[in-house]
Amino acid sequence: MDDKIDIKQIMLLQTDNMTFGQYEVTPIEHNILTLINEQLQGYMTNKTINRDLFGMPYVEINCDEAGGPRHKALVLKNIKSLEKKEFGYRWTYPGTDQKVSTKGEIIITCHDYEKTNRVGISLNPWAIPFLLYYGKGVGGTWYNKQLALSLRGDKAKRIYMILCSKCTTKGGVFDYSIKRFKEDFKLGPSYTNTVIKNRILEKAKEEINGIVADVWFEYELITKYPLNNKRKPMADTIRFYIHTSRQSSEKHRLSTKNKKGKDFEMYRMIITTVGATQLADNIFNKIINSDRRDEIIDRFNFWHKQLITGEITAQHMKNKIKKLVNDDFGFNIE
Repeated sequence: MDDKIDIKQIMLLQTDNMTFGQYEVTPIEHNILTLINEQLQGYMTNKTINRDLFGMPYVEINCDEAGGPRHKALVLKNIKSLEKKEFGYRWTYPGTDQKVSTKGEIIITCHDYEKTNRVGISLNPWAIPFLLYYGKGVGGTWYNKQLALSLRGDKAKRIYMILCSKCTTKGGVFDYSIKRFKEDFKLGPSYTNTVIKNRILEKAKEEINGIVADVWFEYELITKYPLNNKRKPMADTIRFYIHTSRQSSEKHRLSTKNKKGKDFEMYRMIITTVGATQLADNIFNKIINSDRRDEIIDRFNFWHKQLITGEITAQHMKNKIKKLVNDDFGFNIE
């Protein structure tokens, strides 16, 4: 077989490798992978990629983005941890029906630019098909980089990617086998359905929905394939109900005719604060029908940007909204 393989010819047998791959990473490791992906995007458009002195694919990342200001040492520690973790995928050798299983480490070498907030990372070239997507039928996940970085929990980051990948499914409904979910997230036997619900799904829902992301969700645990053993059916599937800022949500009673753009984001933030209730509609309508509409929308937009950049927390944002609607619009929200 020819040793010179055009990497763009490799056909992966697994879609959305990063989104649905079987791996476990810390929040900062996830951020590092996100920033590596961003640096590699040019390879998909202009077909060029930076290389180090020895010809290996090479990226530079900002440690402030990966771990927050003045946390370079922690970022370096997480890069070292990533160096020990393997990726894996299966592909078909170009021009033949030969199936190949490939495993390796994503990061080969880390270069610390001393007295700066930057690091250089030399990548295993065989990791590129795992990080990016090539060939017919190979799925990719489009997501908001800043939102992905701002989410704090590793599971929340991963679920956000899943929502972005599946948000175009029919009706925004995506069924995820609990068995597959546990395999993909590397969850041990102690993760019962109750633990998955309380420690992963509820926390991810609170974080993703609370940050006013471009995609958010509700879910339920269902029994899709009941066993005929006369026992009480056990849930075997997570059913995600995925909403996006590009579609209306009946659950939130949002009419896209008169609630668009910044209006929409303000409405989302109100819902995050008081719930998808009539009260949310009342607050929204009172603001947009007031002579201070544009001023208030700009204030909500400013708070949203602060939330995304980590300058304020979700709870801090909620407190600001409550104070505004109570003091300026006569509501009495506890």
